[in-house]
Amino acid sequence: MTAPFLLTLPRLHAELVPPTEGCLTLWPGLPRRPESAWAPAMPWSASMAASCLADYERAGRDGASGSPVLTMSAESAPADLSPAERRALREMAGLPAEEPEQPLRLTAQQVLLLIWLQEKQALDMAELEKKISDSRRTLSGLISGVTRKGSSPALPAESDLPDWRKVLPAALAFLPDMPEPSSILVSCPAMAAALAELDAVQEENAPAGYRALRIRVPDVAALCGRAAHDRLMRGLDNDQWQRTLTFLLPGPCA
Repeated sequence: MTAPFLLTLPRLHAELVPPTEGCLTLWPGLPRRPESAWAPAMPWSASMAASCLADYERAGRDGASGSPVLTMSAESAPADLSPAERRALREMAGLPAEEPEQPLRLTAQQVLLLIWLQEKQALDMAELEKKISDSRRTLSGLISGVTRKGSSPALPAESDLPDWRKVLPAALAFLPDMPEPSSILVSCPAMAAALAELDAVQEENAPAGYRALRIRVPDVAALCGRAAHDRLMRGLDNDQWQRTLTFLLPGPCA
């Protein structure tokens, strides 16, 4: 018997998700996909996705060094980013998309690549801060003669991670690839709180430590803003748009 499909959102890196048996992360189409990640049919190949990610990383480095990268206004982005990459950056910045509108899955993959990069940078920064803290602790121990235990694993604060409202609609663009029934394990407190406010049906037999809510896709999409809601409504066929998903929210059953 096939195990139920269980995907975690909005976090894409496994390090940011509570370990749960059988739970998959969403993979944005890069090379070397881990076994614990699920990859829907992406419009770009792994090599093209890696090239796009390299463009974003270079743009970030240029911005950090003072070079103009993206004004986040009506002005154009730098010439070394493709029009598709510029559209994805505008999407992440909450700006109106440039016309013509590109296919839903293409925009979604580009946004997921940006999200993946932002998470990776947050993880790298947290690890660097941990190393500095551990180094100071070791030095202090040498001076005082008191040995102190190492710190806990380095994880970024929620405020340093991408907004879940950007991740969720990008993930829902690949809804047709998710088998039925599908469950989403929510790995962000803010997203869990927003979903908990919806008028949803609570399921029985949720995993220990979670409560399961059945929520319609239009209701979920509405939480992400009018632009994301309308784009998904146009891009998904009616059967997919009217689907109901099970969301697993941290916390005991009511």
